[in-house]
Amino acid sequence: MTTFLDALLAFPTAIFTILLGVVLAYWLCVIIGAAGIDMLDGDVDLEGGAKAVSGAFEGGAKATSGLLEGGAKAVGGHDVGHAGHSHLHDAEAATGLLAMLGFGGIPVTVSVSLVVFLSWSLSLLGGQATHAALSMLPSWLVSTGLGLVCATVGTVVGGLAVRPLRPIFIAKKAPGREALMGRVCTISSGSVTARDGHATFDDGAAGLILNVFCDKPNQLKRGQPALILGYDAERGVYEVEPVDWLLPQEMEQLRDPLKAAAIARARAQR
Repeated sequence: MTTFLDALLAFPTAIFTILLGVVLAYWLCVIIGAAGIDMLDGDVDLEGGAKAVSGAFEGGAKATSGLLEGGAKAVGGHDVGHAGHSHLHDAEAATGLLAMLGFGGIPVTVSVSLVVFLSWSLSLLGGQATHAALSMLPSWLVSTGLGLVCATVGTVVGGLAVRPLRPIFIAKKAPGREALMGRVCTISSGSVTARDGHATFDDGAAGLILNVFCDKPNQLKRGQPALILGYDAERGVYEVEPVDWLLPQEMEQLRDPLKAAAIARARAQR
């Protein structure tokens, strides 16, 4: 047991042990529901995560980039607009690097967790053997080289290992409120009044459940189609109208989202 603990706390394994502890704590939070698997991914799959945890295997490259950028600013100076462009370029470069390494389309938390685990395992299993084989070299040099090799191999192997998992993490974004303008939903409540009602919208995935209302007297009931006219942000409900009120040519135009939205806006303004 003492030998195992010594191996865990020896450099460079100790660094990976600390990172592994952080990873395990994170996944514990995911299990109990205190964190999401994509919490570092932001609005774009890789851009948000690349700012933080992905530094575990690309931190050196970003640090070097930061030094070069700082030097350039000191020599020539940059305005605020250029600085914003530079940050955007860095994010795009980080995203491209992750994709090149095989982590494109994979949540950063999953990618980093796998890389940390593989690096820790390689360092733990190969530490003593490497030091014994290279005993003629300074211990600090062997340990540093071992850490770099383990991180590199862990990143490469991790990138190959997660590729089959990519289809699992493909997510479809639900259409925005503006995209629902002029679309046809299906009433799911017994009736729709000026105060309340419910409907479903088929988005090609799990479907959306909408709170709806209709100011005009209507015969809308469960299972009937209705046209979405707009969205009331204050009440958080969608205004709908029976599609049987539409003219035949208007019904045909509902096939085109742009024309359907124009019809919905026109009828909403009446």
